[in-house]
Amino acid sequence: MQTVILFPTQAEAEGFSTAHPDAEVRICGVGMVRTAACVARLLHEGYRRFVLAGIAGSYGGRLPKGSVVAVAEERVAGLPAAYADSYRATWVPQGLETVTSNTVTSCGAEPDGADIENMEGAALFALCAEFGADCCQIRAISNTVGENRSGWRVKEAVTALHETLDKII
Repeated sequence: MQTVILFPTQAEAEGFSTAHPDAEVRICGVGMVRTAACVARLLHEGYRRFVLAGIAGSYGGRLPKGSVVAVAEERVAGLPAAYADSYRATWVPQGLETVTSNTVTSCGAEPDGADIENMEGAALFALCAEFGADCCQIRAISNTVGENRSGWRVKEAVTALHETLDKII
């Protein structure tokens, strides 16, 4: 079964697809809506195994910039408790620390027990749960949540992300 590797942006994917020309790499777009549309299309095309790979922010700086983690549980931040669901990865690559993540629509949501935040994860996990597809999410820490963007280490995080994917794929 072919695994599709989804990156939210071209900048996060850049270099990986060149180094792995046989890998099925797609840009899903930033945010839940674009990711959901991309995953729905891929499910319709028959794909059933997904890796979402991108950068993320760490709450409280507990995870150092450049570290790479696997998301075991994903939630949508900011929903009222009556509507708050959590979604789980169907598989987690060995050797990575597992975390809980909030999917946010803007940076800086309250952690509410999460370790990191991203903008796409819940969409992937929810669609895969609904359609019985396999999924995992790998995130490299680029920043501390709430930090000024000038302090972000995107290039360092993307390099660490690609090195980790090289070992997994």
